Amino acid sequence: MRFLMVLAALPLIACGAIANGSGKGERAPESGTGTARTFQVADFSKVELAGADDVDVRVGPAFAVRAEGPAEQLDKLDIRRDGSTLWVGRKKNAAGWSMSRGKGVKIYVTMPAIEAAALSGSGNLSVDTARARKFEAALAGSGNLRLGSVQAEALDLDLAGSGNMTAAGQTGKLEINIAGSGNIESPTLKAADAEISIAGSGNVSAAVTRSAKVTVMGSGDVTLTGGARCNTTKMGSGEIRCS
Repeated sequence: MRFLMVLAALPLIACGAIANGSGKGERAPESGTGTARTFQVADFSKVELAGADDVDVRVGPAFAVRAEGPAEQLDKLDIRRDGSTLWVGRKKNAAGWSMSRGKGVKIYVTMPAIEAAALSGSGNLSVDTARARKFEAALAGSGNLRLGSVQAEALDLDLAGSGNMTAAGQTGKLEINIAGSGNIESPTLKAADAEISIAGSGNVSAAVTRSAKVTVMGSGDVTLTGGARCNTTKMGSGEIRCS
């Protein structure tokens, strides 16, 4: 959960410091020129994107990281492994600011398994498949985070800001926290039990079959299908629907 707590606090960090280079871990050696690069990095189980680029994560038999885009933008990529986390961002200039905040770069990541994904900024992070005892996803900012198919005993989704998160699959215990106007719209995500908290105008949708504890403070709406028994607390104009 500490991985998520750090990401959820990112909007409070002045000037979006995480998008300006992590300053930790080892920078991955790269090869290639022009509009395609390959990065030699392995032995990670989490992926973190900082900034406005697009990252596509797919589960496969071996580790691989490659990037495509304009050569001048690829030159500014900063890809590192910090412990068990693959960090994708942009290099810093001498003043400590990111050399580029523009889009146009696509990073393709292949890894045997993934247990956490995080995005800070306006980029897009997509994970095709996740199989884990516990999977964590966090989004801070205006970007988009998509989980294609999740199978996990426990699934934690945290969102801070105006971004959007989607997820599909199954989990035994679902925990969702939203602070801001972002949405977690996942009607095809099925959970046995859920604990959902919204502070702001964000919306949540999911399917819960057994029990759900739902707290809404603000104008956000929660829509749960699946027949769960709902224990609700509400302050504000938001609506909670359980069916």
